[in-house]
Amino acid sequence: MRTRIDRGRAALLAALLGTGSWAAGQTGAPGVTTAQGPVQGVTKGAVTQYLGLPYAAPPTGPNRWRPPQPAPTWTSARAADQLSPVCTQVISALFALPGETVGDVKGQEDCLYLNVYVPQGRPGPLPVMVWIHGGAFVNGSAGLYDASELARREGVVVVTVNYRLGALGFLALPELDQESTDGTSGNYGFMDQQAALRWVQANIAAFGGDRQNVTLFGESAGGYSICAHMASPGSAGLFQKAVIMSGLCGSPGNTVAASEAAQRNVAYASRLGCRQDTLACLRSLDPARLAKAKVPGVRPLSNLVWAPVHGGEVLPRPLLETFQNGVFNKVPVVAGTTRDEGRLFVKVGVPEGRTMSLPLYWGAAGLLTGVPNVTRALREYPGQGEGTPALAFSNMFTDVVFACPAVNVAGALARFVPVYAYEFADPQAATEIPSPPDLPGLGSAHSSELVYLFRTRLPGLGDPAAFTPAQAGLADAFAGGVGAFARAGQPGWTAYDAARGNVQVFTPSGNAPSTTFAQDHKCDFWNGLNLP
Repeated sequence: MRTRIDRGRAALLAALLGTGSWAAGQTGAPGVTTAQGPVQGVTKGAVTQYLGLPYAAPPTGPNRWRPPQPAPTWTSARAADQLSPVCTQVISALFALPGETVGDVKGQEDCLYLNVYVPQGRPGPLPVMVWIHGGAFVNGSAGLYDASELARREGVVVVTVNYRLGALGFLALPELDQESTDGTSGNYGFMDQQAALRWVQANIAAFGGDRQNVTLFGESAGGYSICAHMASPGSAGLFQKAVIMSGLCGSPGNTVAASEAAQRNVAYASRLGCRQDTLACLRSLDPARLAKAKVPGVRPLSNLVWAPVHGGEVLPRPLLETFQNGVFNKVPVVAGTTRDEGRLFVKVGVPEGRTMSLPLYWGAAGLLTGVPNVTRALREYPGQGEGTPALAFSNMFTDVVFACPAVNVAGALARFVPVYAYEFADPQAATEIPSPPDLPGLGSAHSSELVYLFRTRLPGLGDPAAFTPAQAGLADAFAGGVGAFARAGQPGWTAYDAARGNVQVFTPSGNAPSTTFAQDHKCDFWNGLNLP
């Protein structure tokens, strides 16, 4: 800590004396005084970065499985030039970065930090965008997403946020219920996000941001989080617009009551040897053990094992029910999916370089839809009729987990607020992820739009340096629409009308509305099954 403070003092002194650069490629940035104390960022090009700012106390020791506590304070300038550690997580095959080993644990519990990216030379106050990262609530970090280009190009202040993951972020247990004020547990990682939003309200003006023009945006588990903030009374007033990207907000198998999760996780605690004095035992364990232990039981293939739960003050009701009843935080919404979401998930069940057999496809379809529905589902998505079993599985996964739930959420929200629906559909999206051999490429797989949005390299995912001129134009159009929405609430296309089913489709050759999205993804069929 002394090194960080000394470096911060040196940077502040350099800025005050006009001595210029203090690190290669970086210049001292104007100091900013937050509610916790002064911070010193670094300017790279046309953007000043403030990295690794704590927004809550470390959730360690007695703070494990408790709501986020007040952040520390300081008096000397704090160097904000380094990303914080990621939150504790097991490296998975789906999210492994180059050089990482699947199954290893990385990160630490002391991880409740955020990053602020401020474009220079823009008259303020500037619109603010707060990014909630994805990763199935078990992987990912704020630091994976360099928001400098997004901030510079769109003229917005961007904040990226870490939050507790896995069991450390979402453990519900009867013993934890007894500790909570409302008798429910399991939403600690989500409450971290709310604490970060309160930090933004208290501090963003000092960075040139407009606290009354905050757009939440997130993808996958981050998109799910955005839906949860719309449904949570505790998030009211903390944001004015929302962007839900591939959010799984109404996906089958992802509506879990706090009481159900608490009873399910008794077996998790028992597996760790904590059958008596459960909380004391669990709080004494190394975080790596907590992260690696599995929750016993069979669940739907699309189930997010660790995720926000409903039934208490934090999230009173299931998300789709909340939206259908109109009892949510009413803000304008951009919501969408990618054309080929499911192609990424073929990699989960099939070893690298192998192909998906027909029996494996049948089994995966059963886990996805449930045994009573699998025969009908396989008639709609025949394993060989769609080309290969892998392609049939990816199409089914796209439709049932992402596309049709997105239509249902858009329709529910559109009764009360403007909703701008989209589909990202680059048929050969730039990616660093190798395609399974039995797919015709990854297409617009899950998360493929992110490199187009941020327009910086996302390690292991994609690099804008690989864009064709048409793809660069697609990035300008897609990110430009999101940026316009953040600035003024209008992305540049017509709001969703459930009667028309209009969805704006983004491709390298241009973007235009389509009214066949629901038919293309067989949503009448999936809605007719009423999967739980």
